[in-house]
Amino acid sequence: MIAVGILLAILAAAVGTTSKQFIAASEHLKKPWLFHLGASLNVAVGPVVDASAYAFAPQVIIAPFACLDVIFNAISAPYTLHWQRERVTRTHIYGTALVAIGAVLTSVFAQVDNKVYTVEELEQQLFLRPTSLAFLLIELAAISVVHVALRRKMLNPAIRGIALGVIAGVLMGNVFFLKGLLGIIQTSIATGRVDAWWRPTPYILAAAASGGAVAGHCFMRKGLGEYKGVYMVTIFEGAHITTACLSGCIVMEEMVGASFWRYVLYWLSVLSIVTGMLIINVSAAEAQIDGGSGRFHIAQSFTESLHEGLGRRLEEINLSEVSAPEEVVRLTLAHQNGLFQVVDATRAMSR
Repeated sequence: MIAVGILLAILAAAVGTTSKQFIAASEHLKKPWLFHLGASLNVAVGPVVDASAYAFAPQVIIAPFACLDVIFNAISAPYTLHWQRERVTRTHIYGTALVAIGAVLTSVFAQVDNKVYTVEELEQQLFLRPTSLAFLLIELAAISVVHVALRRKMLNPAIRGIALGVIAGVLMGNVFFLKGLLGIIQTSIATGRVDAWWRPTPYILAAAASGGAVAGHCFMRKGLGEYKGVYMVTIFEGAHITTACLSGCIVMEEMVGASFWRYVLYWLSVLSIVTGMLIINVSAAEAQIDGGSGRFHIAQSFTESLHEGLGRRLEEINLSEVSAPEEVVRLTLAHQNGLFQVVDATRAMSR
């Protein structure tokens, strides 16, 4: 049964990659139907397939396989999103290898029984345990603080991209809501009893699971509109996997009873996944898409101050007066579509 869950997790990762690339393509090609197709896959089809995986295997096993989204995206994005000018490099290969190895090892070291909770057990596990409540409150507080910082534009462009990806990943990484709901459904079908559905718990779980998916999708859409696919998907999946594994251990207690060495090796495997994704992320030197609202190319910081200070349109400027204690930096900037971009840079050491 666990093997079935792993296969479904792989399929869910493929659907997730496809949906995100459709969303990214819709921003570039200006085709709304692509966005709606990607959104439908991301909000409806993907979660259903993913949910099916959690019905067959524990959360701590299935969650790390979301990293396959990064692998699929790193391999396909240079071709499907060619206008973003991503390239598969040796760094991509090393990162992908770490991700793949980590994913396999997590399934080896997290071999636990797939416990199906009744509605009473879920209420005790999620809502009455101080540890679970503390986890949920800390997570909610962190998301709220970052969201306020995003709304008030308090973050620089680089941190903004990370924040968008992390919030999306955390919101969609709370898979224990979905797994709990599936447990209630499985129990109802197996026993023929429907008394659980007279309690508020199934509906709270359904609302939390769907709300997290929709809200996470909104943040992901914003991020994919401003930043390159490999960059955003890497951050998203890193946050998603970490949150899912943490909640599986802390909230659902799926690793309770595991030996210390198995627990350590499991988290080392998760660390291998996150490290591999960071390596892939670093290889994307320019994460933002040209024209995004949060451009942070070096030309912008120069030209915005020049435009405000001089108040005139410049066709070509040579900034020979820019200097440092030991060198003079000479930059040539060209004016194009209301923005200035670096087209040439030379450096001459002062003597």
